[in-house]
Amino acid sequence: MRNALMGCPAIALAFATVLLALLSGSSLIAGDAAQYVGAEKCKNCHSAAAKGDQYGKWAKEDHAKAVEKLAGDAALKLGKEKGVAEPQKDKACLTCHVTAYDEPAASKGKKFDPTQGVQCESCHGPGSAHVKARLEGEESGDKPLKIPAGEIVAIPTAETCKKCHNEKSPSYKPFDYKKYLKEIAHPDPRQNHPADYLDKLGDSGGKP
Repeated sequence: MRNALMGCPAIALAFATVLLALLSGSSLIAGDAAQYVGAEKCKNCHSAAAKGDQYGKWAKEDHAKAVEKLAGDAALKLGKEKGVAEPQKDKACLTCHVTAYDEPAASKGKKFDPTQGVQCESCHGPGSAHVKARLEGEESGDKPLKIPAGEIVAIPTAETCKKCHNEKSPSYKPFDYKKYLKEIAHPDPRQNHPADYLDKLGDSGGKP
């Protein structure tokens, strides 16, 4: 076996890679990275009034209607001006009006519905790891309100927002990060945030 490996560097390298993965406990199977699960999955835990009903607030806002609005008269007019005949089918529009539009299919869960527009994960990042961790917390009786770093993005940064709210948008208006963040704010009341907590945030969303 050893002689065979030594005689073929490619096989030896592959063998070493597999061995290293096994020893380190890592996986060579795709899918380890967090996936986009969709707003309906978020709804399971984030629709209770006692928790702030984040899903209900989102559902009433323009973000939730981002795909639908692309079929409206205003979008069609703007599209015509930009040479876009069907905004609901054009990448130039869908990149910002659909969550994870440019992400590979493997990064989206089986029940992820792109027609729901700018969903929770456009701002908070893919949520499968968060869902898994919170469900495990429920089962163990451990229900921490403080979410560990890296599990999900608690508050989006100005940079995240400006990936779409920028001068490239045909309907762009000067973007005030803190102003619009307050308009869509949906805190968990159990967190006991001070009334002015959003005023104290920097463009990094509270990150150092």
